Amino acid sequence: MVRIRQRQGRHFMDEEGRMFWINGPENFCYLSEQRQWRCGLSFQEVLEWKQCAPSGLVSQRFSSLQAACEAFEHNQIFWSHDLYLRRMGDQMALHRSADDYRPTVMKLAEASGRAVRPAPWSGRTSTPLSCPVPLMNSKVGLVGDSGGELTHPRRRRRSLREPVH
Repeated sequence: MVRIRQRQGRHFMDEEGRMFWINGPENFCYLSEQRQWRCGLSFQEVLEWKQCAPSGLVSQRFSSLQAACEAFEHNQIFWSHDLYLRRMGDQMALHRSADDYRPTVMKLAEASGRAVRPAPWSGRTSTPLSCPVPLMNSKVGLVGDSGGELTHPRRRRRSLREPVH
């Protein structure tokens, strides 16, 4: 059983550090897994600086936000892939991963005279968007090198019908 560790509005983070967003109207909503591309940010910084985007993994529909959260905590989620949401998440990640990225709300606040806030990743070494795993043509470090599917060594496999643990 995985617990929700932090929640703000429709975003929450589980005990394993994975982010999720509750999409849709309150009476017909679903969960969307979110991926982050900057390491070392707090939950609040990820939300405030919009440093997460949909991975494309989505749940079934729920009758309320509370029902979605309870189903998540009781491993009653049936995951499926939404390719459109995945592509949208990829575009968001490219746009938001620029070192000088500022959310629109911050740009508007700064334009109206508020102080410019430094990005929490300023001065830190930049984390690349791509994972530091060797390229597909290089077999070093890849799991499943028996001519079948190549899998990222840190990525868990999960069936679409299994609950997230």
